[in-house]
Amino acid sequence: MQGYEAKEILYLLGLCHNIFISTRHLKRLLRRLNLRRRGQESPIEDIAMVMMNELEVNGRNIGYRSMWQRLNFAYGLHVTQNRTRQMLRIIDPEGVARRTANRLLRRIYRCPGPNHMVHIDGYDKLKPYGIAIHGAVDGFSRKILWLKAGYSNNNPRLIAKFYLDFIRHIDGVPKVIRADRGTEKVLVRRMHVALRWFNRDGYARENSFQYGRSSSNQRIESWWSQLRRTLTNSWINIFKDLRDRGLFDNSDSVQVECLRFCFVPLIQKQLDSITIQWNQHRIRKQRHGECPSGKPDLMYHIPEAYKTTDCKMSLDYPERELLEVEREYCSDFPRYGCHEGFVNVVEELVGDIDQYEMPNSPMEALRLYTSLLDLLQ
Repeated sequence: MQGYEAKEILYLLGLCHNIFISTRHLKRLLRRLNLRRRGQESPIEDIAMVMMNELEVNGRNIGYRSMWQRLNFAYGLHVTQNRTRQMLRIIDPEGVARRTANRLLRRIYRCPGPNHMVHIDGYDKLKPYGIAIHGAVDGFSRKILWLKAGYSNNNPRLIAKFYLDFIRHIDGVPKVIRADRGTEKVLVRRMHVALRWFNRDGYARENSFQYGRSSSNQRIESWWSQLRRTLTNSWINIFKDLRDRGLFDNSDSVQVECLRFCFVPLIQKQLDSITIQWNQHRIRKQRHGECPSGKPDLMYHIPEAYKTTDCKMSLDYPERELLEVEREYCSDFPRYGCHEGFVNVVEELVGDIDQYEMPNSPMEALRLYTSLLDLLQ
């Protein structure tokens, strides 16, 4: 974890790990470990090279704050926000002008605390290429709770597994789940309503799961627009290029499975990185908003610092019963984002997949994709 102030580190140590030390002692420990908040700024040539690479791949639509976060935390550079803003104006003036002109008036959103309302939804922009994404966002803190890429976001058993893993992780049950209507939410709704059946608050039983139109599922829908700008737009362009070159046909099930196998692990790796960056970045104070500003991780895990409390309800069921529910209603997410049958076919051709390193860049994934297609044909 990077980018935290001393006060924020002390909050995390005390409330999450029950470790209480003074600010002076923390600074002594940081000096002893040779950990510094800021070092000398990286050479401008290195910063410019990384920025141009990001703009080429999937950073064309992100603002200077998101670019600054990637430079510092994803690439390990030392650069200020002011320097990032100045260099973006020089390197990508058209992009800066385009983002500056895009001003939206948003309605006011209210949520009393973390785990009061969790928004879940599927993201379908990559579905024409056989890849689906599913995610969940906490309404109060805007923390991303899960973000998964695979062959489906419509399978109720997969969505139920995401939900079950989440409540195990927080050792509790959120008060309300918000989603748009769809058959993929059936099992999640049954599980959540059952877990909230014996609670006495006003959101218990059927009130604990709320349906609404996608446009009304504000928190997650707003975040999908962020994802489009920061990641998926570049993948859409890559897959369109494959299609236009005659290398991909979404009516060919073999090509669809091959594309999933080659690209989904890399996309998931990028989703994991974006999740970490988002949860650790600082959300600015909103002019007309009623939720606080700050870092999603801190707002979610230390609500007391924002004059509220965690709204989750207790999970009063032993692990044995949860395992029974998992066996009955859930399915494990596939290892490589494609169906296991295709993985077995690939292993018959090349041997044990685990001995090979999966692609770390779009170009590596593309080379693997074309090589596998040649083998399969």
